[in-house]
Parts: sequence; structure tokens; C-alpha cells
Amino acid sequence: MNISQDTLPGLEWREPIEGLEFGELFLGAITSTFFARGRFSGYGICFTDRRIIGFRMRRVALILKTPFVAAIGALYLVVILETLSGTALLALLLPLVLHLANWPITILTNRISENILSRKALGPSKLLERRRDLELRRNQIEELLMKSPGKGRNLLRSGGMGGYLKITLKDYRLRKIEIKIRGWNQHQRLRDLVINFSSREPKVRALEYP
Repeated sequence: MNISQDTLPGLEWREPIEGLEFGELFLGAITSTFFARGRFSGYGICFTDRRIIGFRMRRVALILKTPFVAAIGALYLVVILETLSGTALLALLLPLVLHLANWPITILTNRISENILSRKALGPSKLLERRRDLELRRNQIEELLMKSPGKGRNLLRSGGMGGYLKITLKDYRLRKIEIKIRGWNQHQRLRDLVINFSSREPKVRALEYP
């Protein structure tokens, strides 16, 4: 007997993803310049029904930001040269202009680099080919703890107040893993993936600070 979609309406075909084990279900992935493990921004996280896999993306983030950082550096150089050779009024105005220009350039840089880096999560096979920073199986994880970042923005921190995802392992000899989160939207997307992962059997305890 032939099996068709009419006889099995609930059956959905999924393209195989390279890098997954046989029978492993891909739940989703997110890459962002608003994530960081350590001092440098740029991190990606992949969730399956069996594992959490992390990737450092800081080199990609730095490459994307380099042209904008160079533009800001050129503006600073112009200010220094004009200050040394120009009039007193020009020396006072140029630092103010540079300060006003620096903020929108920084915001634009973050948005462009975030848009480019976040697209890398759309190709899970390519993402899974990258060098892995961490790989944790469900039975290794004791607890997932999330804290949401603030929604507020200011001149110094365009991504709002910081949040995090902390992963406690069952082997208490190992240190907790902390992934910093600066963006509210990125936090919400990661939160959905954490809920999806933790609610599957065998369940993993997931907590959230308000």
C-alpha cells in the first residue's frame, strides 16, 4: 500500500540537516552580536531535542564592525589635526561634532552587523560546521537560568541593560556557563528556544528572573 500525504495529514517532510545525529530534531538557532561569552560580543546557540551547541562569532562581529570603526578613527584623526593647526573656535566645535556623530554611527554599526550575523542562523547546516565552543547533552544539564535585559536605551548602552543565560551542569566540579544578553528581542527569541528545549522529555529545570 502506498503512503501519501492524504493518508497521513500530520506527517511533515523535513530536509536533513548535516551535523545532527540520526533521529535528532533541530529546534532552532540564533546568532547575534548582542550575545557574548566572555568580553567580546558575537555568539551563536543551536538547540536540538538532545543538545545545546554554542559557537563563538566574535571574529565575524569584529570583521563586520571594522569599516565603521575605521571611519570613526578617521574622524578622530581629523579632529586632532584640526585642533593642532586650527583656530580656537574650530578646536572647540570639532570634538562636539565628533561626539554627536559617534552615537548614530555606533547605532547604525550595531544594526547592520546584527542583521548580517543573525542571518547565519538561517543556515543550520553551515552553522553546525563551525568550530564549537560548547556542546552539552540534555542529561548533562541541571538547570537553565535566564535573566531578561532591560528595555531602556541610553547614549552609553544602545542595547539596554544586560541579561544572561546561565547553564548549571550536573557535574558541580564544572563552572557555570554564562552567556550575556544585551538585546530585548534577542532575549525573547532565546527564551522561546530555552522553553522548547527544557519542556521536552526528559525535562530540564528552567527558571527565569523577572
